[in-house]
Amino acid sequence: MVNEDPDAEQPREELVPGWHVPSRTRYDYDVRIGDAERDVTMTQLREHFVAGRLTFDELTERIDGALTAKTQRQIETLTADLPQPPRAARTSRDVPAVPAPAPDPGRFLVFAMLLFALATWILILAWMSRHAWSGPYPQFPGPHP
Repeated sequence: MVNEDPDAEQPREELVPGWHVPSRTRYDYDVRIGDAERDVTMTQLREHFVAGRLTFDELTERIDGALTAKTQRQIETLTADLPQPPRAARTSRDVPAVPAPAPDPGRFLVFAMLLFALATWILILAWMSRHAWSGPYPQFPGPHP
């Protein structure tokens, strides 16, 4: 059994890409981003423009930078001197309502079959009561002796 760890000398950020260690910059924010992160950044920049923290020229320059950004580091440099937006508390409007379950077609089918069986039973009883024997022996049509 080996008692020494071969990776013990390597820092964590070299072992796990994307690991964030504040004093190191090798893997801090060199993660590639997509359109969703660019859109969020542009929305934040527009909000800072509306709040008066950016001029129109600064806004257009930073939006151009956001559109061409490929890594998280490039996005962070665009908003580094701006305050972070406060996290909104979740309200009942933010929580999606639990959708009502769709009506089960099986229940409808069973209910319809029960109604059909009940109606059939009632019709059979009505027919039998009308054509019931009036005596101990059946009355046959035809000549009598």
